[in-house]
Amino acid sequence: MKQQLSQLDAVFIGLAAMLGAGVFVVFGPAALLAGSWLQFAIVLAAIVAYLNASTIAQLASVVSRPGGTYAYGRHYLSNNWGFLAGAAFLIGKIGSAAAIALVFASYLTPGFEIVTASLAIIVMAVINILGVNRTAFGSKILAGITIAFLLVLVVAALFAPATNVPLESPTGIGVLTAASLFFFAFAGYARVATLGDEVKDSRVAVPRAIIISLGIVFVIYLSLGWVVENRLGALVVGSVTPLADLAAVSFGTASFVFVFAAVAALGSLLALLAGMSRTAATMAEDGELPRALATRSRNGTPWLAESFIALIAIVLAASGSFTLTIGLSSFAILVYYAIANLAGYRQPAVEAKRSKVWNIFGLLLCLVLAFSVPLDGLILGLAVLVLAMILRWGLSKLR
Repeated sequence: MKQQLSQLDAVFIGLAAMLGAGVFVVFGPAALLAGSWLQFAIVLAAIVAYLNASTIAQLASVVSRPGGTYAYGRHYLSNNWGFLAGAAFLIGKIGSAAAIALVFASYLTPGFEIVTASLAIIVMAVINILGVNRTAFGSKILAGITIAFLLVLVVAALFAPATNVPLESPTGIGVLTAASLFFFAFAGYARVATLGDEVKDSRVAVPRAIIISLGIVFVIYLSLGWVVENRLGALVVGSVTPLADLAAVSFGTASFVFVFAAVAALGSLLALLAGMSRTAATMAEDGELPRALATRSRNGTPWLAESFIALIAIVLAASGSFTLTIGLSSFAILVYYAIANLAGYRQPAVEAKRSKVWNIFGLLLCLVLAFSVPLDGLILGLAVLVLAMILRWGLSKLR
């Protein structure tokens, strides 16, 4: 396959994936759950993300094949584990794509969310089908605009008056659930790994791009968390537009925030669809999905997989359910990274410089957060993954 992406391209694809709709909505529900422990929830999510990113980097330095943990699971565990990882990735990210498209639509065209969300998915899929270089270019533009806006917002908030209604202390497992929501917002960091050898010198560039993009986003989230807690306090609890609320106290108006929320959502959606289509195409090449999904255009883009995934995302977006799709996404992606850590643990010591203790720690933290997601997302996620494994078993018996 022709290598087309540079390390810088890969970094921006990761940034676009992480700084999408999640950053514009996560602080409200997370503050409701974590209260005054909001910063701790961010740090906990970042620790899990860092452990997972380090594991992905460790695996990607040896296995350059596209597909991310699907490829790693097949290489170091078994075809069954690889399929479960691939299914978890596709299920989680299709849910993410539908939710992100709905966030984009709710900011841009309130009252016409489903139509606008569907159009957004179609346009981003077409851009990806035209070629991965256009995906990288679009990610650079969209991520650059989003980062600039968030930095300006943080600086402006530093000069805003402090709140006189602080966040209250959390109760129960609220901090863990909040961390799982922040992980949903962080979870695009390893999207680069799904591109595999489409990145130049992928064995070196992919691991570096993952760590660099995660580090940049962690600083941004931590900064936003601090100003949200200290400038809005209890006023942010449960808000569906927390950054608009922050802009209102920082600039005196929030009328422009919808533009940047829309741009960020498009960047995240663009990277999401690219990662999913390549994972689906790789699974199809292995016979784990219908082989037709492996069909590629002249520029190497798996256009049929891209189209099929976009169609499913549109169907999910038509449901209009944010809570269920985000809960489903968080659970499935945490399962995906749990399998990555298991694959990292099974990787021969001569291929890995890290201690296996970190793989075990990452695996346990992924499972803790996975079973801390909202109950409806947990139940649906388990049901869908079990169904996927049953269907795979049943189809294998028919061959």
